[in-house]
Amino acid sequence: MSTGNASAGCWRRIGVYGGDQSCPQLAAEIHCRNCAVYRDAARALLRRPLDPLPPLSSAVAVSRDSELRSVLAFRLGSQWLGLPCDFLAEVATAHLPRRIAHRGDRRVEGLVPIRGELHLCVALIEVLGLGTRDLLAGDAARLVLLAPPGAAPIAFRVNEVAGLRAVSGDDIGEVPATLPGTLAACLAGVALTTEGRLALLASQALVAALEEALYQ
Repeated sequence: MSTGNASAGCWRRIGVYGGDQSCPQLAAEIHCRNCAVYRDAARALLRRPLDPLPPLSSAVAVSRDSELRSVLAFRLGSQWLGLPCDFLAEVATAHLPRRIAHRGDRRVEGLVPIRGELHLCVALIEVLGLGTRDLLAGDAARLVLLAPPGAAPIAFRVNEVAGLRAVSGDDIGEVPATLPGTLAACLAGVALTTEGRLALLASQALVAALEEALYQ
């Protein structure tokens, strides 16, 4: 990405924030937030003069249920999932995990390198009952790293990442009873997006399922 494209919002045109992901820098940067152009635009945004706040009464009148929330859309097997960004630390190129000696549990894949550090990797696709890790091969596969507060980071592989999606609380429906039990227990609801039906993960429940796979 070039600096001249920043004012035009290149991350929304050719990046991961709603763009077609055709930016040549994505191969090296993985995500727009790692790019210097995006960081410079963010700094410029922070330096801009602040507009006056709206009256408090108008802010209170907005329903919490109608607020937009940002989620990372990714696919496991044939299921599209949405992950809230509160625990999201990194989206990186997928590496084949290094097996850990004397760990025969199929749910623990091993260790994966992310930015020079090794992190434990769990086969989330198997934890949620959406398939086997053999389905995660391919050029579109990615690593997702969670960093929950007060706990060690945990990584998992996904088939592909579509980027961030804005989901309105008004568009979130109940979890269908036909979904696998473990998956249903980790969901906060289901919403319709450009990827189709997006199952929205509950951050705390997801971390609990990953830690159970690691330590039990």
